[in-house]
Amino acid sequence: MVKNMIKNIIFDMGGVLIDYNPEKTMYSLFDKETADLLLKEIFRNPIWADKDRGIISPDEIMEQKKDVIPAGIFEKASEMVHNFYPYMPPFEGMYEFIKGLKENGYGIYLLSNASGDFYERIDGIPALSLFDGYLISADYKLLKPEREIYLTLYEKFSLIPGECYFIDDVQANIDGARATGMDGHCYYHGNIEILKKAMLEKGINI
Repeated sequence: MVKNMIKNIIFDMGGVLIDYNPEKTMYSLFDKETADLLLKEIFRNPIWADKDRGIISPDEIMEQKKDVIPAGIFEKASEMVHNFYPYMPPFEGMYEFIKGLKENGYGIYLLSNASGDFYERIDGIPALSLFDGYLISADYKLLKPEREIYLTLYEKFSLIPGECYFIDDVQANIDGARATGMDGHCYYHGNIEILKKAMLEKGINI
């Protein structure tokens, strides 16, 4: 049972539960020039954040980019824009780690910048079956680290910020959480043992 202040663990998805790495993906599939182009025009472009905010659709993205994406790769690029999940495999070890937290009595929630097609992909990420709830940015037209998305999380699931611990791979998102009273750990290193040590230091029962 939980015997400390932290009662809920909040997880990001890309970079934490699954391997979201557009650079690695693009350079493994295309020559450097093409990969650079796709990163610039789509995957590291503000338009991708707009997709996660839920204000632009994959079809609209491809319509906007039809004159800059070469015809020979347009179909492949469109496929990835419509569904990038096949290129984001789940990280080994996260399912068992989260299962242990769940068994120790913690509430488990997702807070992710993600587009609306998330709900069609849940079955491909085993750890999500353990979660008590999801908050997806596109549903609320918000993005981390905007203050409102954290407040929406607390309201949606009746959470107290000081009883939550947030795990995200972007420091700005952790800073945003802390500004609303939720502590956390920047999981940029991908090392579960480092994460466990940080959580143990906060009195979380691993």
